[in-house]
Amino acid sequence: MSETTIEQQEFDGQAAEGASDDAGHKGFSFEDMRLAVGDRLQVECPAAKGVSRSVVRVVGYVENLSLIVTAPQARGRRIELVDNDPVIVRVFSRQSAFAFRTSVMRVCRLPFDYVHLSFPTLIQGSVIRKATRVRTRLAAEVGPDADDPAMQPGTLLNISATGVLLHTRASVGDKGGTVRLRFGFKLHDVDAELTVAADIRNVEREDDSNGEGADYHYGLDFRNLQPNDRLMIRSFVYQTIIEQPRHVL
Repeated sequence: MSETTIEQQEFDGQAAEGASDDAGHKGFSFEDMRLAVGDRLQVECPAAKGVSRSVVRVVGYVENLSLIVTAPQARGRRIELVDNDPVIVRVFSRQSAFAFRTSVMRVCRLPFDYVHLSFPTLIQGSVIRKATRVRTRLAAEVGPDADDPAMQPGTLLNISATGVLLHTRASVGDKGGTVRLRFGFKLHDVDAELTVAADIRNVEREDDSNGEGADYHYGLDFRNLQPNDRLMIRSFVYQTIIEQPRHVL
């Protein structure tokens, strides 16, 4: 695994662990981010570069003029940005997440590879809490056992670090029971799939008007998540908060 990939995963993990007891979205000033030399930022490059995200470090800034960062790399090689390339920058702290659009002002080679970005004027931010819930439409399978060929299809309508709201067209259990839940999602453009245990906290049934079927909505709490599974779910929730803030419930 490359050093860049390791740093990216470590960066995502810290973002996912950054949690507080509140949630909100508003505009922030540059000072609110409290950037210091050496801080890590996530840079989203233009699609034409063939690499979606890279972690860079703050070199410095000149207020109202330029934010200076190390050159983004992928697989150990410099991403060839050019003047005026648009980029999105994301900043993660222990309690907050920030994002802003900027553009490349100048790519410099000496005495090392670094990039001048235009100084951000509009910065969006969110305060993250552990139980923040986001809307989703994730395909899922649920049943008493993950190896059961009779697993029922369903859809995750929302998800948080602690549980999900599951919609099915068939009963899969009663309140107080435990099920196995399998679902997939994209985490930073990489396909991921998890199989986890979940406790049924509540069940709502709504019969069709024609009496030929019913919709079931299950409130599920994750049970005994493995550390890596917990990290992946939190990272997915965090990714949704930043990239689709209107999906936050």
